[in-house]
Amino acid sequence: MIKLITWEMDRSHAPADRAERMKLTMTHCEMVKKSMDSGQMKMWGINPGGNHGFSVTDTDEKAIFAMIAQYIPHVKFKVESMLSIDELIATLKAMQPKT
Repeated sequence: MIKLITWEMDRSHAPADRAERMKLTMTHCEMVKKSMDSGQMKMWGINPGGNHGFSVTDTDEKAIFAMIAQYIPHVKFKVESMLSIDELIATLKAMQPKT
């Protein structure tokens, strides 16, 4: 099952120093890139304002927790299970009365 992860930066934990903030941001970007390159994360995006975005994965909940825990307390997450179109169609067909 696909999971949609939406996230928002928690700026209250960001370093005040610009150079330190940039270093932390680059560390987070490298972590995201590694997850993308490994195939753990299928899609990732950020809004142009740089404060929130999304990712898509099909890994299990334990792997998702391990992945997002690395970003806490700098990022807040919401994880939602999503049905693919094929899963939706199969479910709808299974709900049809047998005649």
